[in-house]
Amino acid sequence: MASTASRTVFVTGANKGIGLAVVRRCLLHADNVRCVLACRSKERGEAARKSLISENASWGPRTFVLEMDQGSDTSVKSAEASWQAHGFANSDGDTTLYAIVNNAGIAIGSVADVLNVNVRGVKRVCDAFIKHVNKEDGRVTMMSSGAGPGSVTKCSEERQRFFVRDDVEWKDIQGVMEEAEGLEKEGRKLEDVGLSGLIAGAYGLSKALLNSYTMLLAREHPELKINAATPGMVNTDILQGFIPWWLPGLATFLSTCVMPFVAFTPDQGAKSTMHLLFGELEGNGRYYGSDGKRSPLDKMRNPGDPEFTG
Repeated sequence: MASTASRTVFVTGANKGIGLAVVRRCLLHADNVRCVLACRSKERGEAARKSLISENASWGPRTFVLEMDQGSDTSVKSAEASWQAHGFANSDGDTTLYAIVNNAGIAIGSVADVLNVNVRGVKRVCDAFIKHVNKEDGRVTMMSSGAGPGSVTKCSEERQRFFVRDDVEWKDIQGVMEEAEGLEKEGRKLEDVGLSGLIAGAYGLSKALLNSYTMLLAREHPELKINAATPGMVNTDILQGFIPWWLPGLATFLSTCVMPFVAFTPDQGAKSTMHLLFGELEGNGRYYGSDGKRSPLDKMRNPGDPEFTG
């Protein structure tokens, strides 16, 4: 597809897994799409960019690596300052973004660490970069997870009502995070207060809160298309991270002998994100399944099930 109007897509955690797959799919989607690979490690980002260029040399001028750790206020602010000063290094210095893909995240660690990266980190990125997104047709997509609705299903009825609120404010999200972090310090469980740690511990909670933040951000920026989607179960470091560290042999066995038959490849997992980036969308602040169909926030919906219309 040829076009003179360029579209720059900013992808966090883009040096591997689904993030790198999204970058590759974007470059294949149209020759006017350029990609920023925002990575914690510039070296790993450049290695990923080199792998893309080895596949297609024409992708060199359409890719740029920006060092950024979304778990750090200082790093995100520094990355935004660098972007604002230099723009797309291999092009015309234009700092306008077509879309932000909030892909970076972690699956294991303390409650505080997981929430800092998966929820506060996404807000850091949006606070810093959303002003660069084109107001006419810009998009922000969140890499969520089925663990979010799965976690909500296990919550108390009162908590379930919280996670489907479309009037949620950041102070409300912040309050739940502080409560969860306080429980961890006290040696108590999320279940003690009606939350659920059954779906990958704090990971499921972080994705449920990310969906809440998606609704909030969409309400604050109605001129943009802001939505979240799960990639499905994808054979990446995130999935393998749920395997206990003291069973490395099991991790190797599952990733090489089992997951290829039961989990998506990163490229397959990019389907829902590509729909949010370039597909026709109705409404805003919504959550989509791995098949690109709208899904509920409080219960699992499998690919092929009827699309959620609530």
